[in-house]
Amino acid sequence: MTDYILSAESTIDLDVDFVNELDVSIIKSNYQLNDTAYLDDFGQSLDMKEFYENMRNGATPSTSMINMNAYIEYFRPLLAEGNDIIHICLSSGLSSQISSLNAAFDSLREEFPDRKMYAVDAIMASAGFGMLVIKLSELKKEGMNIDSLYQWAIDNKRHVICYCSNENLEYVARGGRISKTAANIGGMLHISPIIEVDDEGKMIVTGKIRTRKKLLNALVDKMENNAINGLDYDDDVYIAQADNVELANQLKDLIEQRFPNLNDKIRISNIGPTIGSHIGPGGIGLFYWGEVRMLGYKK
Repeated sequence: MTDYILSAESTIDLDVDFVNELDVSIIKSNYQLNDTAYLDDFGQSLDMKEFYENMRNGATPSTSMINMNAYIEYFRPLLAEGNDIIHICLSSGLSSQISSLNAAFDSLREEFPDRKMYAVDAIMASAGFGMLVIKLSELKKEGMNIDSLYQWAIDNKRHVICYCSNENLEYVARGGRISKTAANIGGMLHISPIIEVDDEGKMIVTGKIRTRKKLLNALVDKMENNAINGLDYDDDVYIAQADNVELANQLKDLIEQRFPNLNDKIRISNIGPTIGSHIGPGGIGLFYWGEVRMLGYKK
């Protein structure tokens, strides 16, 4: 049987030590901060606390997608070793990177016509993207073949649920989700948006909550109503934070109080620079396996 590689991108925003334990090949994105180029490499090139401190002091990082040539240079040696490839890509709702990935595979198929190359749009970002990759890595280790793994990813990727927020709405406004005027008023009133990822992988503001306590309770309520098996949920939960460990721990405590089967299954990780550039310091995200994306939301 032909060997195959499970591949993903550094925007999975998991702890670097945990990533190193996964049977996953990683291509790294890059960004610029204060006229210096860095790799998005799980905080190894630049500590994430320092990254967010720069943003608080007025720095505006810029991100760039992985281009076709970078993908080709990354995949070619893997294919040359006789491996098939399934690559999980950052959400097309947030980036056009999947187009570069598909173009790279189209080019490489001419060079390696006998190799299988599958592209999966994660329609998710940050640690939710990471959760999908973790599950695929587990299934691969259990012996699932590449065709079945690809189909599993397509069938199940929309069950990764994301809620995120930031009391500082400046960065959300930059992305066009709310107006700058609303951001300024919201900041003065301590209003935090609830942002969810829809079935197309786009970030949608689905609610606005005043006070941190109400926000955290609202997130846990939403999880209770949608988690697979309800309060008996016992799968992975990730809390990603943008230099806001205190809030992440408060959310973790609330979830553990509500869900009795989650002992040691809630992980806290950094929101990396690619996603963090758009959500800003202080941001937080909750990710879990659920029944329906954006349950109950009406435009």
